[in-house]
Amino acid sequence: MFGVLLIAIAAIVFIALGVYKGTVRGPFTVGFVTPSADFTSSITLACPPSGSMPLQPDEVAVRVLNGTTKPGLAGNTLEDLEGRGFVGLGATNWTRDYDGTARVMFGESGVQKAYTVALQFPASELVLDTRQNATVDVVLGSEFTKLVGPLDAQLNPDTPLTANAPCLPVTEVEAEPAPRIYPKDPLAPEPSTSPSPSASPSAEG
Repeated sequence: MFGVLLIAIAAIVFIALGVYKGTVRGPFTVGFVTPSADFTSSITLACPPSGSMPLQPDEVAVRVLNGTTKPGLAGNTLEDLEGRGFVGLGATNWTRDYDGTARVMFGESGVQKAYTVALQFPASELVLDTRQNATVDVVLGSEFTKLVGPLDAQLNPDTPLTANAPCLPVTEVEAEPAPRIYPKDPLAPEPSTSPSPSASPSAEG
């Protein structure tokens, strides 16, 4: 009896090893596959471009939106940013309340500009959206009080921009829908226009 059991166990082990090595076809039609991790669902922060430095303020166009019930918060903050050299795109109210400090929203072409703006705000949240230009929106929340101090806000051209949380390349982050209306970029290069060909001179008879 025990001999039969040992033979059966040995046969099962032999077949199992063959299936594992691929030399024996097993009774399963679907292979064992480990699901790949879903990176975009857990990481939503876009990394700054590798080795990129803060831009000069006059290279960044920013709009400020008030996500609180505090009157004048967006306008006053925009004045402060303009005083630091940023190009202002106006101030208005956001469509809903925001509980954080500052929500910095930007498109794929404005990553470096968004990180430059974020240096002016404590504990800012960077959010990639689907806008098609390099403008930056900043939504002020209930926890916002003021910009970081001028000394802390200096944009050191020798210190690379870094993320404050795990991030992915911008092309691997799922963008949120952009605001229905967002500003035009006054800093965008104007499209070059090639001169229209001149008419061929008519032959004189």
